[in-house]
Amino acid sequence: MTPPAEKHPDTETSSGNSTLAMQPEWVLAKKYQDLTGVTRETVKQRKKSGVWKEGQQVAVVARRLYVNIKAADQWINDQLPQPRRA
Repeated sequence: MTPPAEKHPDTETSSGNSTLAMQPEWVLAKKYQDLTGVTRETVKQRKKSGVWKEGQQVAVVARRLYVNIKAADQWINDQLPQPRRA
């Protein structure tokens, strides 16, 4: 008889109900494209032009391009027009 599989603490609540695991902060540019529709080429261009900063919105690790989801979302929010005061 095999013992029951252990449950990962990040996917279980104290009551034993499963929940979604936390979303990672950094994802590969391909995954970012799948999530948002922003292509890898657009990410590369934003990095190259300095719109997105290395270590903030983007990073290259072992020749792989990563995007910081939270920082990219914040950058988008910063681009939205601010409401005018009356």
